[in-house]
This record gives sequence, structure tokens and C-alpha cells, in this order.
Amino acid sequence: MRRGQPTNLGRAMLVIIALLVVIGGVVWVGRTLLGGDVKPTEANAGQKLLDEPTDMMGVRMSVRGPVNANEIHYSIIMTITASERRLTTYRGYNGSIIHDERLDNNMAAFRDLAAALSRAGFMHENGRDEPEEGVCATGQLIYFEVFEYVKNDQDETVEKSVKKLWTTECEKITGNFAGLLINVVDLFKAQIPNSQAIIDSAKEVVEDENSIYRDDYDTGLGSF
Repeated sequence: MRRGQPTNLGRAMLVIIALLVVIGGVVWVGRTLLGGDVKPTEANAGQKLLDEPTDMMGVRMSVRGPVNANEIHYSIIMTITASERRLTTYRGYNGSIIHDERLDNNMAAFRDLAAALSRAGFMHENGRDEPEEGVCATGQLIYFEVFEYVKNDQDETVEKSVKKLWTTECEKITGNFAGLLINVVDLFKAQIPNSQAIIDSAKEVVEDENSIYRDDYDTGLGSF
């Protein structure tokens, strides 16, 4: 061995060090590209209320039916608070009521619902920022909302929307809602006994009153 030249052990150490540097660089690049260093998104205001439910808030699911003639258009709204459960079906764009079911509720039941909705991702959002007007024109546009009761300038108690997300039943049009759609819908429907029968009844009303338009049109209510 000549003086000043690395030994076999020295060469091996240099190779190991070089490999560690390369691996470290690859890991750093991967974390940077894949967002490994990005901090978790802070819970939105709606999620915070859902995590600590009170009698001064509520949750709502609203459904707009297909964009069609006023005579066969429908919408569905389900609102749950600590004191009331409500399911209302509407005909037309001006909101003529077909059926309005209102039932009492209590804080214990509302807390359980809020917890279940939270687990189903009721207020989970995907960060997309796109307008929802007119989307899924052949199907249902669905809104999920958390609201709270506040006092206005006239000292009246009014609703204030805290967070509202949307999705649709149309393929590839998911909106900014990132939760479990079927789970959330089922949780709302389970709050009103015979909710599906009420929705089906609304469909029958719309069909019976507008059979002149066409025999086999689909209101979309059956999708719910």
C-alpha cells in the first residue's frame, strides 16, 4: 500500500457515506414533491361547531333536483337541531310546499348525530373552489351545511350559515365535499321516521300532477 492512498476500509466508508447522501436527497425531494412537510389543514368553522354541539346550532342537507321545467322541478331540505327535526319537500323553483314533517328533538340525540356526522366527514372539504350553479343538470345537487343562531341588529334570533359544502350524484362532479356521501345521507334520512316514504310521496305528487308532460320522465327523487 502506498502512503496517502485510501485503504479498502476507507473506500468502503466513502461509498457508504455517498449512498447515505443520495438516499437523503431522494427522501427530501420526495417529501417536498408529495407534500410531506405540509402542515395538516386546520379544521374549518363548521367542523369546530360539529365537534362541540350546542342548542344554538344546527345541521342541514338540501337537495336540488334536476334542472327542468318548473312544473316538474323539486327540492328537499332536512334540518336537524337540538330541539327539532324537519323534512320539507318542495315543488317548483318558487318553493311550493308538498309536505312539511316537523318532529321534536333533544340535546342527547343531537350530540350523537353530530358525532356520527363528524366521523362520516360531514364537514370535510377537498379545497376545490368552483361555482356550483347549474352543475349536474340531469341529477341532484346536494348541499351540506352547519349553521348557528345569532342575534341581529334588531335583537332577533336568526340563522347564520357557518360552513356549506356541496356535491352531486353525477359522475366525476364531486364539488368541494370530501366526506362519505352515502353515510351522511343515510344519517339524515334516519332522523325522520318514514323519510323515504315522504320523499316517494312527493315524487308521486309531482308525477300525478304532470303526467301530461311525458309518461316516463324521471324527477330524480328516486335517487335519494
